[in-house]
Amino acid sequence: MAQAATAARLDGPDLTYWFVDRALGWSVVLQLVWVFPAPLDARLVDGVAARLHDSVLHRRVRPPTVPGARPRWAPSTASLPVLHDDVIRADAVARWSRDELDAVDLDASEGRCWRLRAAPLDDGGHALSLCTLHLVTDGQGFVRAAAAALASAAPDARIPRPVRPPPASGRRVAADAVDAVRQVALGTVGLARVLAGGLLRRSAPAPDPRGPRAPLAQRSPQARVRWAVVSVPTDEWLAAARRHDGTENTLFVAVIAGALRRTGALPPGEPVKVGIPVSRRAQDDGRANATAGVSVYLDAAAEKDLATVRSRCKAAYVALDAGRRDPTVHLTPLVTVVPPGLAVRAVTAGSGMPDVMTSNIGSWGDDLLRLGSSTARGVAFRGDAQAVVPDLPYRFGDGLQSWVLQAGAETTLSVAAFDESAVPDAGVLHRVLSEELTAWGLPHRLW
Repeated sequence: MAQAATAARLDGPDLTYWFVDRALGWSVVLQLVWVFPAPLDARLVDGVAARLHDSVLHRRVRPPTVPGARPRWAPSTASLPVLHDDVIRADAVARWSRDELDAVDLDASEGRCWRLRAAPLDDGGHALSLCTLHLVTDGQGFVRAAAAALASAAPDARIPRPVRPPPASGRRVAADAVDAVRQVALGTVGLARVLAGGLLRRSAPAPDPRGPRAPLAQRSPQARVRWAVVSVPTDEWLAAARRHDGTENTLFVAVIAGALRRTGALPPGEPVKVGIPVSRRAQDDGRANATAGVSVYLDAAAEKDLATVRSRCKAAYVALDAGRRDPTVHLTPLVTVVPPGLAVRAVTAGSGMPDVMTSNIGSWGDDLLRLGSSTARGVAFRGDAQAVVPDLPYRFGDGLQSWVLQAGAETTLSVAAFDESAVPDAGVLHRVLSEELTAWGLPHRLW
């Protein structure tokens, strides 16, 4: 099985997603959506699910026996069959997949960490949705597991039956006690360093150049996300990046920053704060999530100059490699130790939420598109938090969040808009995204 690392404890970013579930009731869900031009054999789709039972997605969280210790990963014992839906309209795939992202019932403690759903289309095609918990894996790990399951699917594969979990080890209490002491020590050291100010002077980002904003809860009173998914021919995307002395990733950053500016969400002349997740996964790295994040500020002129975007991104990556992080990252051990309400205040006391988030999921081959003899005409990746409560001040994102995925001949962007005052409906998001892509000379199709 591909679960050799599941005995490890949750750590780093894993604890962040475990914490927001515990403290805020959120489930942060990732989703892949495929649209195939021809019907899929239901047995072959079931074969994908059978392979996913043998993947890194099929695990569960085992709670600690001692307060303050980190939970552990363990193999899941659940049996998770495919949901085969009735025929839906081809133009309803966006709604069908969005409803699945919003409502899929996943639970890491019970080992229900993924779900595969399929629906035939009235034009003869087929849609697939695969959801998983971000707690279980980061974006690239998710896509890697999905591609392996599609490539290895067989129509005669059987979904395993549920099995009973193994009995608890008598050594767990002692090991958990040691880990609880470790978490208290790490959290105390991290807190002391932040309060002393030394870490703030050495590694905090530059002062935020943005002016004051209305609280996000006021700008997003419904806590509802507006979505757009758009595909661009990859050869056109790469050519545009080269024409402007940039890379495919800096073009992505510039497009999303420019689209936000077109919404009118920013005061004139104010820079956009761009958050960029960065993979920190080493070879044979068994962590569920292995990412860090950097931020760059871009004014309107910089957004149109990919050389400038590239320079600022490079400087941020160099600083990350040198160990410069927002001080609150060193408070992560506290989330297992202190009451959730106090931990929320501590970990949200950083330098401010980015205006946009741009996550590059990478470039993938046809193994991500092909199932049996059929090749998908499109695949998209995205994520969101379930159960965000409008009456509370906390939100999963601000401005725009976006994910880009290259597969086959297309580069596909999934974009979520969180600021309801600037983007009151999906039509506005579609318009600004289309205008920005057109300004870069990029042909595109909206899903």
